[in-house]
Amino acid sequence: MSRLRFHVARYLEELIDFRWIAVGVVFYFYAYVLKKQLIEGSVQEHIGINIWDISLTVQNDIYIILYFIVPIILVISLTSIFEDFNYQTLIRLGTIKKWILCSLLKFWKKSSILILIWSFMSLYMTIKLPFSWNWSLFSKTNGGYNDLYEISVMGLSPLWVFILKLVLLFLSLTILHITLSVIYTITRKNLLLLAICVAFFIWGIVGFKVLPNNYSFLSPTTYLSITQYIHSFNSPLVGLGVLLGAIIVCFIYLSLVDKNIKQYVVFIKSHLPFLLYSCLCIMGIFSISLSLESDKNTVLDNWILSFRGVSSNSFTYSSFFYYMIVFFGLVYLVNIEMNKEIDRMGHYKIIRFRNLEKWFWSWFKRILIRIAFWLVCLTILSLILGAVMGMQFKFHATILDLNTSIIFYQFFINGFLQIVLYLLLIFIFSWAQRGSVQGLILVSIFIVLMLPRINPLGIIPVGLNSLVYTVDFSPFYITLILLIANLIVYSSIKYTFTRNLKI
Repeated sequence: MSRLRFHVARYLEELIDFRWIAVGVVFYFYAYVLKKQLIEGSVQEHIGINIWDISLTVQNDIYIILYFIVPIILVISLTSIFEDFNYQTLIRLGTIKKWILCSLLKFWKKSSILILIWSFMSLYMTIKLPFSWNWSLFSKTNGGYNDLYEISVMGLSPLWVFILKLVLLFLSLTILHITLSVIYTITRKNLLLLAICVAFFIWGIVGFKVLPNNYSFLSPTTYLSITQYIHSFNSPLVGLGVLLGAIIVCFIYLSLVDKNIKQYVVFIKSHLPFLLYSCLCIMGIFSISLSLESDKNTVLDNWILSFRGVSSNSFTYSSFFYYMIVFFGLVYLVNIEMNKEIDRMGHYKIIRFRNLEKWFWSWFKRILIRIAFWLVCLTILSLILGAVMGMQFKFHATILDLNTSIIFYQFFINGFLQIVLYLLLIFIFSWAQRGSVQGLILVSIFIVLMLPRINPLGIIPVGLNSLVYTVDFSPFYITLILLIANLIVYSSIKYTFTRNLKI
């Protein structure tokens, strides 16, 4: 009990420090200006306001967050890191994990004072204003003075928005400090940490000013202002999922930081290309999800737009580049594995299998299973992201006027055949001349053949798994083209194997 009293007394002493009084004065004058503007706006539009208009506007004004809150938070974080990180403290605490957690506790002791003053001033400005648990008419009006319109029409009460704002602050600032602490424990360089903080501050300004709505989730200030947060995410749960995911990653690292993580580093390093590829695929689907209207589109629309691809008559650069990432990226990763298998080929394997074709199928059948599994994973991921974004969970499309079974057939059957054809072609080139450069050259040729007006008849078997091809061609016609191409290429591989054994 005495220790609790001691900590409370210390906290109150910190609260009445001159620096925090100065911060409170700045908050007061800025909040007073915002209040005056809101009252003038309500008078001009003849619409009444209540306490939430002032309170939430003061707490979510992006300019005071960018130019006042963020710099103070960064200074508090840096101070708590630089002052506490020394060998005596590490010896006393025993582990780096405990030091990071103690540093986080000290960071929140000071940051909570800032948030307390900020919240107090936002509530102090509501004196003499009408009290209500609901939104005012002013908040529900899409006017020039009102920044709360998007929040008020979402169905959340003002109190829940107030609580969500505090949760966002807690999660985002915790992630920020843990990240800075981890970087410092790894590098032990003050200048580097200062440079990262400056970059964070500049990126916050640039992200707010420059980034379009579809990519505003990349700006750190999005998670510090509830108005920016709602503007960036169609569903509040998506943003919370991003922050909770980042928190989980931070605490997973903290659980491993004091262990021998060499084996984990080796594992991550060996799978790094696939992890980066997966992240790009997820970001592409997520970007499409943000561009759709949740109340008008279905989860199937999200899936179709993500993998619509391009055709000779329907070409967009965004779909073209995403097709390259998903399908040619997968082909490149498998190509690396194929080259390793070819390099491991020797007399022992020839004697063991007695047939190059048996050797080929001993490992290629596993690749086929992975391809099918990855197509299923991409579909499930796009449907889940669409559902999380609030889209209708219905298995019919509002974008392509086609039967759902045809779209699924095109994606899974023709998609599988198309990827297999890419891999078989690359295998022939890699087998004829060992190295991964041939695969890159062949992929470059595939990319050129997908450009507009090169394949108007759908005869060239490249990019035919794009969903937009089903608008101009029957999916069974595409299957026939891909089957013929696969049989020709596979026959060439069998002939090559037979010729190699005779030689």
